[in-house]
Amino acid sequence: MNELTPVAEEAVNYYYYLGMIKRVGRLRAFDAAIGRVVRPGDVVVEIGAGLGTYSLFAARRGAERVYAIERGKVIEVAQEIAERNGLAERITFVRGESTEITLPEKADVLIIEDFSSMFVRRGLEEIIRDARLRHLKPGGTIVPGAVTLHLSAVGDPQLRRSVLTLEDEGYNVCGLEFGVLRDMMLGSPHVRAIGPDTLLATPQTCARISLEQPESYLFDAVVSLRVCRTGTMDGLAGWFDLELADGVRLTNAPTERDSVWRQVFFPFADPIRVAQGDVVVVRLACVRSTQTRDLWWTWQATAPAGSAHGSSFQGISFRVGLPSSDAAVG
Repeated sequence: MNELTPVAEEAVNYYYYLGMIKRVGRLRAFDAAIGRVVRPGDVVVEIGAGLGTYSLFAARRGAERVYAIERGKVIEVAQEIAERNGLAERITFVRGESTEITLPEKADVLIIEDFSSMFVRRGLEEIIRDARLRHLKPGGTIVPGAVTLHLSAVGDPQLRRSVLTLEDEGYNVCGLEFGVLRDMMLGSPHVRAIGPDTLLATPQTCARISLEQPESYLFDAVVSLRVCRTGTMDGLAGWFDLELADGVRLTNAPTERDSVWRQVFFPFADPIRVAQGDVVVVRLACVRSTQTRDLWWTWQATAPAGSAHGSSFQGISFRVGLPSSDAAVG
């Protein structure tokens, strides 16, 4: 065996999927939503099926045919689970990218859960747009149908330290200076478990995205936050509320400690002191690169005591003229 050959090529990360299915509240919410929208005889498509849980729910709810699309090797595990649950005859497992697959028919219901802790991620808009055009019947239903994004101010020294892990060393390790890592960490959104007791202001809605409409998922929102307790504002906290179906909601708000997605921390390089009753004007923008599909985040806050900002563009290190991987170095 070549010494560079991995022991298990493309192994399934079972810990990841076990962690997902142990979030029973999430599964029950999706099951309830699927029960509301799937009718006997329906055709259902699930994108990013993983273990095929939602495809199983759809088949159990009476769907005549289900197409479970998954690009990873875990699809083999999903097939085994379907067989053991007596639902394999109604589910067709298709391995590959949904944007590159042509199904023999269009669906009445499309299910997708392949999103980030702030919902929007690289390529998501393109995947859903393609699915709406090629995999879903006109007037078909998408689960979730819409998402609402929320923001609040957050003050938590431990949360800040979890981002700046070399702060105590002064970014000097073994005589080498690693200060650029501090800039990169402060210029990046971070997925973290944010406690509700660390929020300094009443949360506000900053964007709403409908998956059933052809609108862009990008946004540039400005909202005002009313500070509810005095403290130091280390950054912004963001999360989403999913509208899975009529009357069925699922959130990853800080109050939901069992959320599989957790929340997003947008740190400030220079924290701001805020006092109870202050009004803080904050801006959160999600834009796309004109050259690639990469998404860039910009966050800002202005309070009576000062202002702060951050940008994921600042967290990118650019170097011009570096040799390519196949060039000689020496």
